[in-house]
Parts: sequence; structure tokens; C-alpha cells
Amino acid sequence: MKGFWTMFKMNIRLLLRNKGFLFFLMFAPILSTVILGLKNDAALYEQERAVRIVELDEPGDRAVYRGDTKALIVKVYDASRTALSEYVLEELAGTGMFSICRADAKDLTEQEILKQAKKDAFDDRVGVMLYLKKDFDQGILEGDYEKAMLLYEVSEDERQELFENDLQTVLRRILLLTEGAGMDQETTLKLLTQVRTELPERKIISLSGENDISLNEEQSACFSRIGYALAILTLGFLFCGVCVAHTVIEERENMVYTRIMLSGTGQGKYLAAKLAMAVLISSMQTLLLGICMFGLGDTDFGISKSVFLMGIFLLGLIFSVISFCTGILAGDVMASNYVVFAFWSISALLAGLYFPLDETTPALKAISYLMPQKWFMRAAEMMLSGDKNVYSMVLCITAAYLIVIMSIGGVGLKMKRADV
Repeated sequence: MKGFWTMFKMNIRLLLRNKGFLFFLMFAPILSTVILGLKNDAALYEQERAVRIVELDEPGDRAVYRGDTKALIVKVYDASRTALSEYVLEELAGTGMFSICRADAKDLTEQEILKQAKKDAFDDRVGVMLYLKKDFDQGILEGDYEKAMLLYEVSEDERQELFENDLQTVLRRILLLTEGAGMDQETTLKLLTQVRTELPERKIISLSGENDISLNEEQSACFSRIGYALAILTLGFLFCGVCVAHTVIEERENMVYTRIMLSGTGQGKYLAAKLAMAVLISSMQTLLLGICMFGLGDTDFGISKSVFLMGIFLLGLIFSVISFCTGILAGDVMASNYVVFAFWSISALLAGLYFPLDETTPALKAISYLMPQKWFMRAAEMMLSGDKNVYSMVLCITAAYLIVIMSIGGVGLKMKRADV
């Protein structure tokens, strides 16, 4: 036992002198807390959507100066200015593909608007010009689109076809509600507004395929933030753990490991000392993350903070041990750094931390379940939906990974010792 504590204390002193270790120890928890505390994506989307329609002061103002040049600029001469025309324009703007620039044309005659449109076709760089007539509501509800509007194509942008298709979809939806349900204009608008504001739930299919986990829009936003935070935390765990791996490499190169074995300290105690370092690193980063999270009182991501920290500790334990085994198997310090960074980037991508893998091939989905992060993202889904089976799953997964990784590390130590 004395040899275990001697190795443990020596490794602690070496790590605390390492500036790289201290940097990743503090960097990952702080950045992850900032990500977890970001404002809800759904709220940001609603705010952005609310100001998506750009109001022009005069019909002659150039839309190219006010619109979003990344999208197809659509200049609208709105002579209707009704709730129905507002709904149609908001639906088109809500797709994100079109920049709607609206000019109030209630006081202009149809001839004046057509004259202005011909002038803007040469002076303004827009993709489409849309004239909503004064009888827009009546024409739409009757299905007479020529009575309701005029559409001018003034460029060769291929996105014009997309705009026409989206416009037809919105108008067809209104017509179906009016004709099929026999509703008047006021009732139709009320129902359309309700349909627009009630965002659909995002469904995430379970591994077994038998029980679906349904997340609403707010939970989906929290789930995405958790994925980004896990990506940063795993980077911190891996590079803090690789500092322990460096000590293994240096001990092997300087014959320290051989002297430890000759002193009567067995390989089991050596591995136990390194495993204790992995536990310490995971505990330190989890503690710092907890201090940052509880220090920012408005951090809310849909999961109990204490439960989340427990999961982070277990995930950190897995990645710290992975880094340790990398040091055993790698030939030098630089090789271990390359391997750790490659493993972090590829595993985070395959685990779906950046974007979901729902539409990928079955083979890629199967590979993703080999990544530790995937199981902890799965646990986050279960916690967000209130599934109580998450605790046993996380403990079993952690134990399975640690047994496999430590077994590989033990074999690697024997192989390297034989080479010496």
C-alpha cells in the first residue's frame, strides 16, 4: 500500500506543475457552462422570426440595401395590409430562404404600382416582386389568385421556383381550410395562427425501436446544448488524461517502470495508482463544472444539475482511462497527443454531439453506439423525458467501458514490458 501512495503523490505533483493540465482543467468546465447557459434556441428563433419581414419606408426604396443578401430577396407591394396577407408573408419569411421586404402600397393605384415595379426591375436587385392587391383576402378565400396578387420574376435565380412552390403551399392550405371546413375568414385566420405558433415535437427513436422518446422544442434545444457541452468536456478530460499518459511514457523511457516492478510493487498497484489519478482528474473537473454551474444561477438545461454532474463524472472517468491506455500503447508523447485528438474529433462526430444521426445508414448508427458519448447523450434524452431507468443504464455502461479499457491497458503494459 505504501508503494501505491508514493506513486499517487508523485503523479499529483507532476500534474500540478503541468501548465497544459491546468489549462484544460479550467478551460473545459468554464466553456461548457457558458454553452449550457445559452438562451433557448426556440426563443431565439421566435425573436428572429418576429422581425423577419423588413419594412420599407417608401415603395421606391431599394430592397437590396435592407434585405438579407444570403437569401432570395422578395420585394412586396402590399396594398392589402390585412391579417391574412400578414400571415402569408410571415409563413414565407419563416422558411429562412427568402428575405421579405414589404412596402405599404395602400395609397397607390394599380397602375402606379406596376410602373414602380417596372422601374425597380432595373434599379433594384431583387429576385421576385410580389404585388398583393386590395382585394387580396377575397381573392384568396375564393381561390381566385389573379384577383388577389401578381408575381413578377425579375432575375434568373433558381430559387424563384422554390418561392412559387412555397407560396402555392401556403395559399392551398388556406383554401383547404376555408372550403373543406366551411369556415369564415376570421375563424380561418385564428386556426392558421394557432397552427403556426404550436411548434411540432421532435421525436428521437429509442435504441430498441419499441419505445419512442418525444422531446418538445424546448427540450430539443436543451438536448443540443448538452451535446455541445459534452464535446468540450470530453476534450478537457482527454487532454487532462493524456498528461497522465505522458508520465507513463516517461516512466517507461527512463526505466522508472522497471525499477518499480523490481521493487516488488506489482502491476496491479501501478494500474491502481493510475486509475486513482483518472478518478481524481474526473472529480476535479466535475467539481469545477459544478462551481461554475451553481455560480450562474440562471443555468437551466432541463436536467437536475446534481444528476448531470454525476453523469459527467462517470463520462470523465471513462475518457481519463482511455487517455491513460493511449499513453501505454503509444510510442511517444506526440503520438499519444495525435491519437487522443483524433479519437476526440471522430468519436464526437460519430456520437452525434454536433448533429443528429437519425437519417444515416444503419452501419453508421451501429458504429455510433461504440462511442461513450452516444450513451451519455442517450441518457440525457431519458432524463429530459423523465425515464427513471437511466441510472442503471449509465452505471452499467460505465462499468463495461472501464473493464474493457483497463484490460487493454493491462495487456499493453505486459507487451511493452516484454519489449524492454
